[in-house]
Amino acid sequence: MEVYQQKNEQLSRETYKQVKIIAINKFQDLALLHIEDKNAPKFKSVTLGSSDALSVGDGVFAIGSPLGLERTVTQGILSTKTRQMEGQLYLQTSTQINPGNSGGPLFNLAGEVVGVTNMKITFGEGLGFAIPVELVKAFLDHRDAFAYSTDNPNNPFRYLEPPSRTKAPPVEAK
Repeated sequence: MEVYQQKNEQLSRETYKQVKIIAINKFQDLALLHIEDKNAPKFKSVTLGSSDALSVGDGVFAIGSPLGLERTVTQGILSTKTRQMEGQLYLQTSTQINPGNSGGPLFNLAGEVVGVTNMKITFGEGLGFAIPVELVKAFLDHRDAFAYSTDNPNNPFRYLEPPSRTKAPPVEAK
């Protein structure tokens, strides 16, 4: 995982190799990762806003490295909050979404995360989509339900042991 850190008023790229998958929601294309490198600093947090509070026409922007162009910001407007695609509702934005900034945050003009950029329609311009931040909040609140199993990396869910049908025999006092 690569992260940009500010050092001496310059941005430098840091690579972390010890990254653990905590939870995966394959239906909403979300993952929670934990950087376990010993030299990793405590990262600053971002404020999670509300996509419900957005209005059509509000300005939004995305940050990422689209097509390998590092530290790129793209800006657009919110076209709709309820674009249905494949049974899911997405935020539709004119913000340019390309490989490298998809999966990153979509911010409102107050700097709050209102979505996670997800995809675009490849044969059109300005047709980007983001997962609403309310779904991200629900994923984080219920991450135990999506816990990643190291026993079965193909399965993003952790199943609890079923209750035993037999009770342990009572212990007799001697």
